[in-house]
Amino acid sequence: MFWNEEHPALLASAPGRPDRPLSLEPGQNVRLGLGAPRTCVGVWDHRRGRRIHCSTPIGAQGTDAQCARCAFRDRGRALARDAYTDDRDYTAYLAYFGPGLVKVGLTATERGHRRLLEQGAITYTLLASGPLEAVRAAEKAISRAGLATERIRATAKAAAWWNLPPAEERSTAVLAVRHAVERSGLLPGTTRLEERVHDNAAAYNLTAAPPEAYDVLTGLDDEAVLAVGVRAVPGRVLLADDLDTGRVLLIDSRLLAGHPTAPATGPSRGLHTTRRIRPPGDAHEQRTLF
Repeated sequence: MFWNEEHPALLASAPGRPDRPLSLEPGQNVRLGLGAPRTCVGVWDHRRGRRIHCSTPIGAQGTDAQCARCAFRDRGRALARDAYTDDRDYTAYLAYFGPGLVKVGLTATERGHRRLLEQGAITYTLLASGPLEAVRAAEKAISRAGLATERIRATAKAAAWWNLPPAEERSTAVLAVRHAVERSGLLPGTTRLEERVHDNAAAYNLTAAPPEAYDVLTGLDDEAVLAVGVRAVPGRVLLADDLDTGRVLLIDSRLLAGHPTAPATGPSRGLHTTRRIRPPGDAHEQRTLF
């Protein structure tokens, strides 16, 4: 799943064919058949602007849809282990996911806003741009200083939706971290960017409170059907209503990656889920429970 400008889409990919985006907007109904075997999604070659396909079978469960060979070659994974060099311009950012949940990260400047949409960032500010080495060094320094973290679990992001503060409070929180970073002098070798805050809650359709309970998709049978009406698309996750039972599902789109797909009829089936209920108490207590 990816974001095309400010519109979420699933990506249909097959050897010998160009990738096709399948729109996935809030309010849209989807009936999708998911089959077997699940195969590696390959690697995107940004220099050539095309996907390098791979047909290696992979495990039917889990969010990792790459084989070991493709995972090793993947640019994003190589960046995370400091094993990649790139002459493109990069940008450091601060992303807010909820109270106490601020992440520092980097993205190729050309990807900019799309990268933050795919991360599920509710609110964010772009800090500085420059060569990869300088921006990566700034990212690690900000994390070591304890001003922001480099990793936030998907479960923590989802838990925070129940208590998102107003946009003004989110903006104040992310700017407070930005000012601390600037005072600490942790951006050497980069060009400081204009202080500006962006908010994605409306783009995700997360302006209304999420339901008090939902079922988290944890796995799929070899033959499964997903029949849902999309409520919200925060990042690469869908919050959706089952079209036949009315229950609310939380679907990490990475669980769907690599499965053969086709239009489907009938109700949802072959879905493994676990129940998630809004815990009592304030936002701090919720973060400790999830």
